[in-house]
Amino acid sequence: MIWVTWRQHRAQAITCLALFGVLAVLAVTIGIQMRAAFGGDGLPACLARSGGAGCPAVITSFVDRFGHGVSSIMNVPLIAIPGLLGVIVGAPLLGRELERGTWRLAWSQTVPRTRWLVAKLGLVTGGLVVFGAAVTAVMAWSHAPLYRVTSRLQPVPFNGDGLTFTASLLCAFGLAVLAGLLLRNTIAAIVIAYIGWEIPTTVVALMSGPILIPAPAVMRIGCPAGCPGAGTGTVPPVTGHLGDFVLGVTRSGGQLVVSYLPASRFWTEQLIQGGLYLAVVAIALGAAMWLLHRRTT
Repeated sequence: MIWVTWRQHRAQAITCLALFGVLAVLAVTIGIQMRAAFGGDGLPACLARSGGAGCPAVITSFVDRFGHGVSSIMNVPLIAIPGLLGVIVGAPLLGRELERGTWRLAWSQTVPRTRWLVAKLGLVTGGLVVFGAAVTAVMAWSHAPLYRVTSRLQPVPFNGDGLTFTASLLCAFGLAVLAGLLLRNTIAAIVIAYIGWEIPTTVVALMSGPILIPAPAVMRIGCPAGCPGAGTGTVPPVTGHLGDFVLGVTRSGGQLVVSYLPASRFWTEQLIQGGLYLAVVAIALGAAMWLLHRRTT
């Protein structure tokens, strides 16, 4: 099964290796530039001395350059790769067998069809997990200086960090496997699975905005004489803590009401959003295994 799986999916495996190589070179290049600028601007000393309050202009310049400038080159790949790669790898796993009629040979051997599918899913899924973990690790290393002065809870880089990237990749893969079984056509399965993947992705995007599970934290700041500069884009943010993700600031009487996600909420949000993706994976692959076991023609 290992040899057969490699022969059938070696093109996708090589594509993953090449894609990771390109991302790694780009991430390392940006990471080196970021570390050089971080030290050259004197940010380590400022953070140690005042927690960032003593050098807002320098931090803002650094964030504008790397958070909204150079490193934004990575945003599009991190958003596009999970869906596209997942459906391209998943759709042929069953769709190609049914489309070409090779299932008659593959499923009539001594290996039962359920065991055949479990073995293939285990090997391919394991490869995708390794790919996702490797991409996440290299991106985390690259963005480490930026994380010290900005929030990791912003939609980007949040969607390419922690568990979310790999879970999103597996979600697209699972939907594509099921679509291939139902449609018996690889191209159609790729299209339908990608559209289906957009549904949990949209839900996750909403969870990163005003609709949050769990609810955002709220801070009330007394401000009877006005609070100049206390907006969502100030450095440090209005909460006074670098790393908090400020969602909104409204005025209520003599107070500012700040809605935000504390920096400590990062892994909680990752588990919630990653868990949503993984629940979809479990349902899709469970349905595929059940349908394959019942298929007789």
